[in-house]
Amino acid sequence: MDRNACKGSITVFLSLACILFLSLICAVTESARVQGAKAQSANITGMGTFSLLSEFETGLLEKYEIFSLDGASAGGFQIQTVNSRFEEFVTQNANPKDGLLKSLAFDPWNLEVQKTEITGYALLTDDKGEAFYQQVVSYMEANIGVIALEELLKLADSTDEIEEKQEAYEASQSSSDGQLSELEEEKQEKLEALESEALESGENTEVSVETVSNPLTEIAKLRSKSTLEIVTWDKTVSEKNVTLSTQPSKSTLRSGNLDVETVHSGLVSNVLFREYLIRYFPNYVSGESGASLDYQLEYILGGKATDQKNLKYVVNRLLLMREGMNYAYCAGDATMNAQAGTLATALTGFLGIPALTTATKHAILLAWAYGESLVDVRILLDGGKVPLAKSASSWSLTLENLSNITEILQSGGSGKSDGLSYEDYLRILLNMGTLASQKMRALDLIQAEMRAEDGMGSFQVQNCIVAVATSATYQCGQIFFGLPKVAMGISGADLTFTQTASMAY
Repeated sequence: MDRNACKGSITVFLSLACILFLSLICAVTESARVQGAKAQSANITGMGTFSLLSEFETGLLEKYEIFSLDGASAGGFQIQTVNSRFEEFVTQNANPKDGLLKSLAFDPWNLEVQKTEITGYALLTDDKGEAFYQQVVSYMEANIGVIALEELLKLADSTDEIEEKQEAYEASQSSSDGQLSELEEEKQEKLEALESEALESGENTEVSVETVSNPLTEIAKLRSKSTLEIVTWDKTVSEKNVTLSTQPSKSTLRSGNLDVETVHSGLVSNVLFREYLIRYFPNYVSGESGASLDYQLEYILGGKATDQKNLKYVVNRLLLMREGMNYAYCAGDATMNAQAGTLATALTGFLGIPALTTATKHAILLAWAYGESLVDVRILLDGGKVPLAKSASSWSLTLENLSNITEILQSGGSGKSDGLSYEDYLRILLNMGTLASQKMRALDLIQAEMRAEDGMGSFQVQNCIVAVATSATYQCGQIFFGLPKVAMGISGADLTFTQTASMAY
């Protein structure tokens, strides 16, 4: 058969049909590729955000278990610098052919990064250190045992009782001072009358009075002195200091525009946060040194400019705490009340003023509790232990020794091993304090300590980024759309779309 004589109408039809089918296949493939490109761009944005936060400050993590991205550059805090790093990560993942033999590589997504932006960020200091608090509690939840937590909660539960007894002691002290002051004039009149009678009769009543040792005189001398000097004696107290006005807790700080997610709150979270403070900040008894202050837990409690002032603040708080607990015990003990009553009668009974004898008995119990409390604080500062609630076996000071309290205090008390330690009492004081001030004062110390590290002299906690929200705009070039455009007359252009992501430590 002569092929040149055959008609070609069927061949042309099949060719046109094939073009249409191929165009449809290309259009469907292009549509699927675009959807894949969108999914890939979302992945790239997420990876870029993750990679950005992977550049956390390692020194801060190693020393304090805190994740943060330092947003500072040579010119201070620059979110544009952070965005530049984000853009680098996104661009590198969006263009995998870069650096390779492009002719041998095929990128089905054909993405090009048009724009990147850090749309939001949160800082470690936001909401008065709330971001710091949330990280700390998350870390402590994963690293503290159930039994240890139960013991810490027991200490936290004792706070209300301690505060009630402190208030009762202060009220009793005020009442006692008022009563003695009111009776002072009557007392003097009685003494003058007795002296006049003694002169007339030739007797000496002063001899019998002076043979009775009055511990209130010695206690009055101690009350006029600095408690810190009394309980530390010849020990060296650190003289380190900081400038409060430059601390983050005293400064106006920048803030991020992302809300800090509040996952942790309540008593358990607060206890965990305060236990973190105990573990990561040195105190007077720990003997550790800091770059800024040595007594850092005391600073968190007191917020004073010097180690000495912070220790003085804590010592006074401990003394008041012990006074409340000790007075509650001795005021309820029948034997101690009887001893105090006997001494009060010996000191004032000859005056014939029953109200004065009663007030003196009350004053002796208060003085006894005060003396015992001084011994307790001395023991704690020496590294010993003191029970929260005293008993007959744990009570140290006899009434006879109250007049010799100065010599007893000099002997110290590091040998005591029953009860709560100095750190345990600091835990109680932390539970009695305000969380907001403790968070920011801890950040004060973190900033100061990090600045002492090599190359960290300009470190600021207000520059520490803990969460970011990012945005990246991509252009998706066409690959399989050429044939449909020609064969089917479909118009099309490169697609542009924006992907967002967010991440927090």
